[in-house]
Amino acid sequence: MPEHAQALATLVAQNREHLQAYLPAVVQLDSFGEAQAYLQAACARAASGDVLEWHVFSATALCGSIRLKDIDAAERNARIGYYLGSQFQGRGIASAAVRAVLAHAFGALQLHRIELQCAAGNHASMALAERLGFAHEGVLRQGELLNGVFVDLHVFGLLQPDFVPEGVAFSPA
Repeated sequence: MPEHAQALATLVAQNREHLQAYLPAVVQLDSFGEAQAYLQAACARAASGDVLEWHVFSATALCGSIRLKDIDAAERNARIGYYLGSQFQGRGIASAAVRAVLAHAFGALQLHRIELQCAAGNHASMALAERLGFAHEGVLRQGELLNGVFVDLHVFGLLQPDFVPEGVAFSPA
């Protein structure tokens, strides 16, 4: 993954305003050095099994990223997060990529529950969660400090028996 540092820095720089709204920490990856350091740390986190991260491509263009984090093998659950550059939205890329990661999580990782949280104004993420079969489980009032303002977080959950893979084949890198 460190070989994607320049592509990641470019994607973030081109989508700075788009990402700032809900993922201000990602905006810090807009230089080669920051992206490279982040990706090296991501490899270390993956080796420990705490966080798994995939990059999403359309042809040869880096579109975004998907992460499984807070992975608890004993409790068989994790949280998922993702982003795409604005120029790649509306093409079904996020739906297909998240569905593939869910297939891996429920299959190879044998997880039972995946949680997704998104800010109240992030309608695209809420719609994606619903399209993929996540159940809206509630709202964490002022659950995140986002750009200096506390915002409500919508919590969605998906259980392995409720997941419909729709023929997705997934092979980890």
